[in-house]
Amino acid sequence: DEIIVTNGAIHAMYLVASLYLDKHSSVAFEDPGYPLARQTLALTGAAIVPIAVDEDGLRVDDLPTDGTRLKFVYVTPSHQFPTGQRLSLQRRQALLDWGCRNDVLILEDDYDGEFRYDIAPLSPMAAMCESGPVVYFGTFSKTMFPSLRLGFAAGSKALIKEMSDYRKVTDYQTNTLSQLALAAFIENGEFEKHVQRMRRLYAQKRRCLRDAIANTELAGELTGTDSGINALIRLSTDISATNIADRARLQGIFVTPISRYCQSASVADNALVLGYGAVSEAQIAAGIGKLAAIIRAAG
Repeated sequence: DEIIVTNGAIHAMYLVASLYLDKHSSVAFEDPGYPLARQTLALTGAAIVPIAVDEDGLRVDDLPTDGTRLKFVYVTPSHQFPTGQRLSLQRRQALLDWGCRNDVLILEDDYDGEFRYDIAPLSPMAAMCESGPVVYFGTFSKTMFPSLRLGFAAGSKALIKEMSDYRKVTDYQTNTLSQLALAAFIENGEFEKHVQRMRRLYAQKRRCLRDAIANTELAGELTGTDSGINALIRLSTDISATNIADRARLQGIFVTPISRYCQSASVADNALVLGYGAVSEAQIAAGIGKLAAIIRAAG
């Protein structure tokens, strides 16, 4: 009664947005943040209010106090996308308190929280307050593979019923065969074994990324590596991240300037987002070698 299975987390978010948002609504959204989630919420006509993030995640103190009527606050607390920071315990509690006081629903997108390396897990906000104003989104696209279109939302019985009723007049249900196969994979313990194997694999790839940056003396600071499968390289202010990304693309190295994830130019950082989940250690080492050379040539 408190979970709905969907065709991915974005599908679940679309259902919630369709139920509660319109052109008169506003949504507080991490800046920088996940573009597809932002676009999904904006499809309803709602205004997206950018809220900056720092080393402790979403800056809760920056949430509007000027009478702006917010419906939702969107966060990626386990591994902020794309900076890689984690919403601290103090910020989580502050956000929950703020949501309760202002009657605002918190959209908790836990897209890759299973993969953590140097830090102990924090409870999801949805588990910190039994009757809190939170809907939790999960996906199997990171733990399994992207083409498996299975995700879910967990929330109050009333919310899940509204989502289910609305969903019945759109696509009715998620593919049953995929659900049965994944359910069996979970029930027989293979899913947990798989996640543990992938956690070890990604941790090794992360070590390879760190070693490659050290060995090539790449001119940048690596951050956001405590969890997840992407990291951030912060460049010096005299080098353009966008220019570096364009030059790297010509050599088959695909990195993304963090500015592409920002709504406000004032929070844009001179940094590159690096994904290391879908590449081999040999590709990581070779790619970082080329990237380091490009940065040196631009300096």
